[in-house]
Amino acid sequence: MKNFLLGLLKVYALLAAWVVALIAIAVGVLTWRGSLNLARVDAAWQALRGRPAAVEPVPVEKKPSDSVAEREQILEQRSQELRKLDERAAVRLALIRAEQETLEQKRKDAVAAAAEAKKAREELAQGRSDTELEANVPILSRMEAPGIVSVLKTGDDARFVRYLRALRPGKAADVLEALRTDPQFEGEFRRVPPDAPPGTKTRAERLNEEFSK
Repeated sequence: MKNFLLGLLKVYALLAAWVVALIAIAVGVLTWRGSLNLARVDAAWQALRGRPAAVEPVPVEKKPSDSVAEREQILEQRSQELRKLDERAAVRLALIRAEQETLEQKRKDAVAAAAEAKKAREELAQGRSDTELEANVPILSRMEAPGIVSVLKTGDDARFVRYLRALRPGKAADVLEALRTDPQFEGEFRRVPPDAPPGTKTRAERLNEEFSK
């Protein structure tokens, strides 16, 4: 009988050791996988002692419909922002175009005013020129051809020709002849400047051509 009880104790010890080993292996595997941590061990211990364990909050997964609605709301907000930007850009563009139109109108007004001022100056100059011509032609008509050339040579070719046409034809011919033959007018009227481009005519030739038109 005694030997039988000793045999049972040995079998019980082997079974207990085997169970403890299995439990240790299970705990190790759970700990390695992260399924068993201190918080859960503490909760189990509290449950064994009769205390309610703190329940970990379970994350609530968003439903697909909630995600779609959120994306649609974000898209709608961005659409509104884009519409506001478009409206601001349109207003800014309209202001820029209005400024450009105003500047263009001012430019046209300035060009027109400059043209009117130029015309007024030309008319004034023409009036003065006509008055001067009427006053000087009688005086020039009494002068010799070289003297007439000396008086008119300081002006431009157009003024020179206008006076020639206002003189008597014979006096105008004498002036042109003096330009062609008088030695004192050779350098100024019958020579081309050294720096003039090829084909440049002398001043005497230009005056003759202009007078002949």
